[in-house]
Amino acid sequence: MEHQMAASGDASNNQRFLDSGPQTLAWFNNRLRAGELDMKPPFQRNPVWQERQKTYLIDSIIRGYPVPELYLQTIVNNLGEEKHVVVDGQQRIRACLEFVAGEFALDDQTDYEGHRFDELPEAVQQRIFKYKFVVRTLPVLEDNEIREIFGRLNRNNVVLNKQELRFATYWGEFIGTMKELSQHPFWVSSGLFTANDIRRMLDTEYISELAVATVFGPQNKKTNLDSFYADFEAEFPDKEHVIRIFTLVLDELLQLLDWPTKLRWSRKVDFYSLFLVLVGRVGELPFDRSEREVIRQRLTTFSQSVTRILKFTEGLDADDEPKAARAYSRGVRNSSDLNSRRMRISSLDAYLRGDDFDLPVSPKLDNDPLRSLPSLQDLLAQYPEDEEPDNEE
Repeated sequence: MEHQMAASGDASNNQRFLDSGPQTLAWFNNRLRAGELDMKPPFQRNPVWQERQKTYLIDSIIRGYPVPELYLQTIVNNLGEEKHVVVDGQQRIRACLEFVAGEFALDDQTDYEGHRFDELPEAVQQRIFKYKFVVRTLPVLEDNEIREIFGRLNRNNVVLNKQELRFATYWGEFIGTMKELSQHPFWVSSGLFTANDIRRMLDTEYISELAVATVFGPQNKKTNLDSFYADFEAEFPDKEHVIRIFTLVLDELLQLLDWPTKLRWSRKVDFYSLFLVLVGRVGELPFDRSEREVIRQRLTTFSQSVTRILKFTEGLDADDEPKAARAYSRGVRNSSDLNSRRMRISSLDAYLRGDDFDLPVSPKLDNDPLRSLPSLQDLLAQYPEDEEPDNEE
């Protein structure tokens, strides 16, 4: 009997969080007017959204796009009066209610730039009020349990990678631009990203690296993308500039090679270099037919040359290969280091332009301990062919 009760209790425990359904924005607005909506429980974060983020959300609602579900707790007192506490999603609801109250106008992310709610067409106003949020209603819980749920909702019980956490954190212009860039048809044709990359948002993370490098130059792989997402959350001044460059470069890449290619350019490390070389020549794009054919041949030759060099034992140079390819191969071995990235970009750029490229010479230090070691020739001279050194135990 006790086991049955325990099992029953466990089932009840699991099902108490399954109460969910739709609620319109009009419902939330009416609850607010009636004083029945609490959007500032003690465990909630302070409202920190900028108007750019709010506009992005309103635009999603006007378009009928889904937004993350909301978590409410409904408390009823002994007089039958209800209070609806927003456990998770207060910034979304607050932004919507502020907009319908006329507290801000939409910016240029929408087709209704400069419009406040009462300036929108009636059909659009109705669409906003009728928008249905998915709402999960929590049972009456102790404050510490609600705090735990709130914390878990914001951490998630699945280990998120950095980009998934960014998507959960940022709603503004920079991340919106990265999403837009990820829709270019090149990415599907290129084979650059696996299905898992796309599922885990690693494609957008990589595109973000390209965008940052387009504006600010190559970065060390260890550079934290979060700072760029945060700095350009409210506004991304280079948005149109970046979109234009990406469009020109990706359109040209579709013409340059057959994708997915068996050459090195389908590898993320090498594509990074090729992309930024073309960014540096964006004023020449699109290439004319003859120039495109020259570059196509050079990309093929260069890729094959680098692959041959990398097959040699590390530290040995393939002297018959172009100097630019040898320099590039050095940059591949430390692929995410900033100096290596610069090496790859400059050597590839020189080769595609047909310019000479001098291999950088590593400085020799007078106190280099390796200089005191005997060379292979010294060892051979020490032991003639008819003699062998004694084996030491």
